[in-house]
Amino acid sequence: MSVRSLCRFAAAVVAWYSLWAVPRAAAAPLDPPAASPAPRISGLEFRGRAILAKGLPFSGTVVGGLSGLAYDAGSRTFWAMCDDRGDHPERGPVRLYRLRPDFSDGRLDDGDLVPVEVLPITGPLDRPYSPKAIDPEGIALVGGGFLLSSEGIAPQGVPPFIARFGPDGRFREELALPEELRPVAGGETHGVRLNLALESLALSPDARYLFTATENALVQDGPAADVGQQSPSRILRFDRTAGDRVAEFVYLVDAVAGKPASADAYRVRGLVDLLPLDGEHLLALEREFVVGVGNAVRLYEISLAGATDVSGLASLAGASFVPVDKRLLVDFADLGVHVENFEGIAFGPELPDGRGSLLVVSDDNFNPAQETTSFLLFAVDREPATIARVQGAAHRSPFEGWWLAGVDGVVTAVDGAGRDPGFFFESTTPDDDPATSEGVFVSWPAATRLAPGQAVSVNGRVEEIAQGKGLPVTRLRAGAVAPASGATLLPPPLRLGEMHRIPSRIDGDGLTRFAPADDAIDFWESLEGMRVELAGGDVVGPSSSFGELVLRPDGAAATRRTPVGGVRLGEDGPDLQRVLLVRRFVSELPAVDVGDRITGGASPIVGVVDYSFSNYKLLPLAPVVAELRGRSCGEVSTLRSDSRHLTVATFNVENLSAAGDPQRFVRIGDAIARRMGSPALVAVEEIQDDSGPTKGDGVVTSSATLGKVVDGVVAAGGPRYQAIWIDPALDREGGQPGGNIRVALLVDPARAELVRRGPEGGMPGPLASSEVVGRGRKLALSLSPGRVAPTSPAFDLREGEGVRRSLVVELRALGRPLFVVVNHWSSKYDDDRPFGAVQPPRTPTSSKREAQAREIRGFVERLLGADPAARVVVLGDLNDFEHAPAVRALAAPPLENLLLRVPEADRYSFNFEGASQLLDHVVVSPELRRGAEVDLVHLDADCADAKRVSDHDPVVVRLRLR
Repeated sequence: MSVRSLCRFAAAVVAWYSLWAVPRAAAAPLDPPAASPAPRISGLEFRGRAILAKGLPFSGTVVGGLSGLAYDAGSRTFWAMCDDRGDHPERGPVRLYRLRPDFSDGRLDDGDLVPVEVLPITGPLDRPYSPKAIDPEGIALVGGGFLLSSEGIAPQGVPPFIARFGPDGRFREELALPEELRPVAGGETHGVRLNLALESLALSPDARYLFTATENALVQDGPAADVGQQSPSRILRFDRTAGDRVAEFVYLVDAVAGKPASADAYRVRGLVDLLPLDGEHLLALEREFVVGVGNAVRLYEISLAGATDVSGLASLAGASFVPVDKRLLVDFADLGVHVENFEGIAFGPELPDGRGSLLVVSDDNFNPAQETTSFLLFAVDREPATIARVQGAAHRSPFEGWWLAGVDGVVTAVDGAGRDPGFFFESTTPDDDPATSEGVFVSWPAATRLAPGQAVSVNGRVEEIAQGKGLPVTRLRAGAVAPASGATLLPPPLRLGEMHRIPSRIDGDGLTRFAPADDAIDFWESLEGMRVELAGGDVVGPSSSFGELVLRPDGAAATRRTPVGGVRLGEDGPDLQRVLLVRRFVSELPAVDVGDRITGGASPIVGVVDYSFSNYKLLPLAPVVAELRGRSCGEVSTLRSDSRHLTVATFNVENLSAAGDPQRFVRIGDAIARRMGSPALVAVEEIQDDSGPTKGDGVVTSSATLGKVVDGVVAAGGPRYQAIWIDPALDREGGQPGGNIRVALLVDPARAELVRRGPEGGMPGPLASSEVVGRGRKLALSLSPGRVAPTSPAFDLREGEGVRRSLVVELRALGRPLFVVVNHWSSKYDDDRPFGAVQPPRTPTSSKREAQAREIRGFVERLLGADPAARVVVLGDLNDFEHAPAVRALAAPPLENLLLRVPEADRYSFNFEGASQLLDHVVVSPELRRGAEVDLVHLDADCADAKRVSDHDPVVVRLRLR
């Protein structure tokens, strides 16, 4: 069979087993599962590393070249095979080392493995081996002595061998090896390849079977492993009870993954050791080395069950066979240590906690400049790995960082898109602990091969992934995913409601006790990755452009409702009887407003519980149905200015820039002119610079942005406002990076006039401070427009999201002096999240707003101290609630927050995660309190993103000036 034909055949074989392999393999359909029992190892935890000193002298030898390991339970020591051929007398003869371990603390550190004996090995006739006769690699303990393997020296025609030696190291006998392994001197025409022969040797636990394997293909079987080229090595199983009868199975060595710097750069990949779990199941250590790249090592679990016995085939060329089942268990690149030339593995003594141990050793090749003699210790868990054990009764998995094998379940949802493709799967045999979730997400690049309803078995590493201030999310990063036999019927999804009611508090113990029945944060964690269902609910958070909406489930207890069906935020925090629905497994969620209704149609809504951006969410598995009630998004203010009254408004226009969508200016113009009734004064927040969120372009002015706002109002039939603002210092005020947001005031010249004070011409600088001057009728500002306390630490950008400095303007309106302070205080961005990783959440931004409130309040008090009858309006997005300390401090008597006149049910201007809340305020001096009217115009907070002008509702007040 030609090499080209062999390559085609190998590719077909790979298609059979590639689902078991590393996901980098080419995609292939799922085949029926091979019949095999559960893995004999369920988990491995890395427990440390020890390094022997380079060139370590011991008993007249140099310790190095350790290629094989075997554990002697009687003496509680390890034997290590040195692969020295004896051709360097200064290093020592062909030899073994006995090593004494100290795992008393359950870890491995430098000094915990020390050589205590060296044993020379002699050949037939009790003579030392000639360097041209042996290349020792593998070791197994048997009958008080040793079995050793030699790779042979193929170019000289020296065959590989396995021989038995006594406890004194003397040769006893040699096992008969199949003829197909024998090389032909002078060229690669038959048999093993140089340094790619019998690297491994190990006995099964019951000593019935002896295993070895060629590191790569025999010459007549196919090519050696290379870039883009797998290699079919042979695993040999000797049956000791049947007179050493040999069975052979094909193990496909992966292609070289590292990229060589040149076509002739040395590279190798091979099967370097085996460790039997029983007569059919083994661990396989596969090592790669590429010059200029280094080593890569992976540990696989393999099964011979169902594999073809090819012992009767002198050549695999043209033959039909099924290779061994091979599933990745550990990629040593994930260990966090330098990957050496690891070549030997052996089980060791029991650790103090009752778990087994697995020791791995590296061969330094007596090349101290390149390699070290390193040992790695793993703790071995043999209790079956289940999803419930992976999740545990906590926010972090008890198996975090472990490699688990044979985690079984049924696929419930597949996400093949995005940067982190994978799937959710759930156990068919849940435990009896309601605190442990039965579902988990598996990160796997080849997830699109799967479909909901398939039973699979996963090998993977347990990870905890956290975003920002959020809790960690438990997941498996799969190394192998294979079909599994057994039941595929899942238990019914848990129904939220009477049996599984969301607790009324987030957390009561600082995350020190896991209490799903008491704490909502633990309740949702106990369902992470599982399917739940609910009959339906009212929309309390409208559809967002991110594909999210918030439901209040049917049957939830009564609480503070808004007139359209939302839920108001109270002083005691958000109402927790709500579920965030997120589009992930359905193409779209319906565009709905607060007050609409969502159901699953004829069936309940069924989805998977997930956590992202500091919140638990439900990912529907099927489209949901919307019942549109048309209750919101149509309000128009009735307040108007007249000869005695002036209308004043505040409106956060949400990151508005001339560089953005032109239609936004059309809609904002309509909102101001028609729906807000063209107020005489409009304070606007989140005006960006003219280039928008473009960092590093040096643009800071907003003249074009505000010009488009003015033009949009005129086009909608409103007045041509005069825009008043002060540009901030470049990149020194908070908001969207590069956006340089600031506040501004739109003034209708027909009803109010700016009293300009300060230097003629030009715009005041960003730190231009306005002070109170004069008294009584001569009360004035030193600078108009100006800023209030711009150099105060309260408005200093030191850390976090930053601040927006307040604008103060002196006006004459209806013949009366009027002072207006426009604000946009620090947001809550830098606070901990309600369902975040810190409980109780810290709120560092509260102190920032309180400091800003003190500065603004002090400025107003100076105005009133100079003239108790001064007409002062303080308004804007204060980023805090009416009951918050900062807002209360600002609006304390004799000032008044006019928003408190709004009926409580209707008192909101913003909706965050289903909580209707008030962030926008208008505070007035005593002279303006009499006869004041206020209107919260709900044109955004209750509305789906597609209908919104901004994310805030505007506030319009009518003030009596005469």
